Amino acid sequence: MKTLLATICASLALGLVAAGCGGDDDDNGGDSGSAATTTEKPAETTGGGSGGAEAEASAKVSMKDIAFNPSNITVAKGGSVTWTNDDSVGHDVTKDSGPGPDFKSGDPGGIASGDAFTQKFDAPGSIKYVCTVHPGMEGTVTVTK
Repeated sequence: MKTLLATICASLALGLVAAGCGGDDDDNGGDSGSAATTTEKPAETTGGGSGGAEAEASAKVSMKDIAFNPSNITVAKGGSVTWTNDDSVGHDVTKDSGPGPDFKSGDPGGIASGDAFTQKFDAPGSIKYVCTVHPGMEGTVTVTK
């Protein structure tokens, strides 16, 4: 009887761990996160781009389902990007390559669910960034002149 109970408890614990590592299947129409808790569109941009290039002064990226959404974003020189963790697991934002100074949001996985990180961009060009915790979770910020 003790062996059966131990087996059932171990199976339940393993099931909970596996469920916690999976992505959230709640679709919510695909627009389920943002850089501010009051906004619902992850790709919403604000500010005044100077026409043509569609570069904005600021942009928002959601971290959800082990992905950056959108993964490619354009901002004007001097603009900023805010990443918000709308996932159930920790993420980070770390510069991988490109112009300008290196940036890192903190410890690996240090942006907890609901937290955000903002980075200003002053050097024009294409900056690649990653989440160091999740291989393949990467994105690009293009900074216009």
